[in-house]
Amino acid sequence: MVTEPIESLIPKIMKRYNNSPVGWNVLRDYKGNFLVLGPSDGYMLKMIPLNPQEHTGVGTKIDDSDEMRRLVEGAPSYGFRPLSTKQTERVLNSFHQGEKQHRLISKLLAKNPVSIPELEKKKPKAVLGGPFIGYPDLSTISESQRELETKLKIESLKLFKKKYPYRASIYG
Repeated sequence: MVTEPIESLIPKIMKRYNNSPVGWNVLRDYKGNFLVLGPSDGYMLKMIPLNPQEHTGVGTKIDDSDEMRRLVEGAPSYGFRPLSTKQTERVLNSFHQGEKQHRLISKLLAKNPVSIPELEKKKPKAVLGGPFIGYPDLSTISESQRELETKLKIESLKLFKKKYPYRASIYG
């Protein structure tokens, strides 16, 4: 398994997304693990938060993402969907209308996501991003997933200690 810092891996994943924005899914758990499944490949990331907007960590390409793809069968694709002013108003006005909001979001998520360059061209007032699929613990998916998570945790902590030795010393 070859790991790579997320600072260099995420731009590669985003480039792949921009080339083909349909067919992506992102699962995350409460431990900072992200499973990113593209139309033809997948990645496992272990992220350590530095602050609310910044993370460090490592990731790796997954050899057999077909096994993981079964977990998200039928889920809407992850991605970015431009919203019109009217759609944005409807979403904002539906916050206290549970069923109506659910139908509206489902309808919007049924639209195909678009690439970042396409969003930049369209310059929408709002963008619906996601969905992130919350999974309690991604290591429970399979034994190989548990082993991968353990290796990524070790590598991400090594990177954290190397890049942020003073901050890492606080946590022991």
